[in-house]
Amino acid sequence: MNEKNKAIGVFDSGVGGLTVVRALTERLPCENIVYFGDTARVPYGVKSRNTIEQFSTQIVHFLLEQNVKLLVIACNTIAAVAGSKVRALAGTMPVIDVIGAGADAAVCATKNGQIGVIATTTTTNSNAYARAIAERKKSCRVVSQACPLLVPIIEEGWLDHAVTRLTLREYLPPLLTENIDTLILGCTHYPLIKPLLAEETQGVALVDSSITTADAVANALAERDLLNEQTTAPDYRFFVSDIPLRFQTIGERFLNRPLEQLEMIALG
Repeated sequence: MNEKNKAIGVFDSGVGGLTVVRALTERLPCENIVYFGDTARVPYGVKSRNTIEQFSTQIVHFLLEQNVKLLVIACNTIAAVAGSKVRALAGTMPVIDVIGAGADAAVCATKNGQIGVIATTTTTNSNAYARAIAERKKSCRVVSQACPLLVPIIEEGWLDHAVTRLTLREYLPPLLTENIDTLILGCTHYPLIKPLLAEETQGVALVDSSITTADAVANALAERDLLNEQTTAPDYRFFVSDIPLRFQTIGERFLNRPLEQLEMIALG
């Protein structure tokens, strides 16, 4: 197979990474995509580093068997805990992750060097965004806020709901009082409530991890002359380790299109 025609491999601990797939389909409409969501073993946030590395290894082996040309870690927890392991397994294949892409975009966006991060508790506790930003620009100051209630609220479909707004008004003030001018949406669920976040953080630049990741993938493929130039319709394949009752509904909301070619496979 022509290298350019190979698929992009995207993976996540569950359904959230579909926001990254959605951004990829909009940014790179000619690219084939293979997605794996580990829905049987989600959430990863409560698991040990060894377990997350073990699960990630199994997923990467599966995606490499699908003959992909680039890997996307569409999960903040995996990127924070097992990113180096994934890169070691990938060898010379490019690997893009949501944390690195988000850090790059935030450093470019900030004018006063005060950057906020909202994320799950695990991602917040890992300090992965603070480290990634410090590697790029030491003078930036990072303030993080764990928002554990947002994922279940978003999966409930309450994207523009009084409960969601009230929850944001509990979580955001500690960040806003720190004079941040840039806010990283450090969880792949959060882009779905971006309009609400924009209203509650007026004047703050929002860094959408799904869009920044899609941009980083486009740049990586262009640099390596791997952009797909096919004129036929792209092939999107979705694999999960379990199909929970509401997966189709939630997945189609995240993807903003029908969830076709969905297959369940067991890993490990």
